[in-house]
Amino acid sequence: MIFRSRATAASITLYPMVHVGEESFYRDTYAEAFSHDVTLVEGVRSPVVRRLTRSYRWLNLARLGLVLQSRAPTQDMVTARIVKADLSPEEFHRAWRKVPLALRATYFVMMPLVGLHRRLFASRESIAEKLSLEDRRSAEEIMMWSPGLEALNQSVLHSRDARLIECLGAELDAAAGSGKRIAIVYGAMHMRAVLRELTRRGFHCSEAYWRTSFAS
Repeated sequence: MIFRSRATAASITLYPMVHVGEESFYRDTYAEAFSHDVTLVEGVRSPVVRRLTRSYRWLNLARLGLVLQSRAPTQDMVTARIVKADLSPEEFHRAWRKVPLALRATYFVMMPLVGLHRRLFASRESIAEKLSLEDRRSAEEIMMWSPGLEALNQSVLHSRDARLIECLGAELDAAAGSGKRIAIVYGAMHMRAVLRELTRRGFHCSEAYWRTSFAS
């Protein structure tokens, strides 16, 4: 999706990312996203993050014909100026330590079990069922909300949203009066916060198109 505003010539293109997809999806997405003037990227290098995402890393990717999300190219490989719009490992760990110990332990135990189940039984169809996401929370998401999970959501979602919005705001403020093309390559769940911020700043979607991560 490409967003524009009458108040500035700058444009923002969103590239919602998923943990697994076809190799061509990541190759083509990166080629387009990193041809912009500026590209905001995600990434927290932490053993905690690796544990939380192991349910995807343990998939039988060869059987499914899929690959894990590849790392973004480095600055010397692309023309875009790369902005790391994510928390440092230290910042993430501070947020993670605020999650109740019992909940942290539960997730550390559950993720390998989920990973094993996915490795044995996951199909393209079952993975695709979990990838649908609208700009507003679904009824299922609302019903699943629990105050006990807010600390977890703060560490893995809201705190990272805040950093992304902070970096986006700095780029937009610096781009006043220019035709800078900004790309955001970030997890799909974080795009809701981006949409709220762009709406607040008077941006609207001027163009949208499908990019298939994999065919189920």
